[in-house]
Amino acid sequence: MSYRLVLGADMKEQTKLLIIQTSGLKTPERIPAGFFIATTAAAMNMDATIVFTVNGATIVEKKAAEKITVKEGGTTLKSFLDQAIAAGVKLMVCHQSLDLHDLEPDNLIDEVEEIIGAAALLDMTLEADIILTF
Repeated sequence: MSYRLVLGADMKEQTKLLIIQTSGLKTPERIPAGFFIATTAAAMNMDATIVFTVNGATIVEKKAAEKITVKEGGTTLKSFLDQAIAAGVKLMVCHQSLDLHDLEPDNLIDEVEEIIGAAALLDMTLEADIILTF
C-alpha cells in the first residue's frame, strides 16, 4: 500500500472542498469520515465546508451530537464537530432539511454559519474543486 502526501503549500490559490452530509443521527457510523476529511482539509489550508442536508441536519441540532457515539464507549459526535469548528470548517444547513425534521434555526448550534436553499447549494457545487458526500 502506498500513501500520497499533499501539502497545502503545493496547492493552487485555495482549494475548495464541499462535503454534503446527508446521513444523520440514525446512522452515526456514516458521520465521522466527512468530519475527518473536512478537518484535515482545513488544516491543509483548504476552504472546507460541510452542508448538512436531508437527515444530516439532525447532527447540528443543539445538544444532539452530545448524545450520540459512533461506537459503544467511543467519543461523541460533538468531539468531531468541535475539531472541525476549531480547524475552521464552515458549517451550513439546507433550509428544506430543517422543514423535513421540524427544526427551527434557533434549534441549531451557534456555529452554523448559514442556512441555504437548493440554488445556493448548486452554486457551491459549481465552485468547488472537490465534492464528497456522506
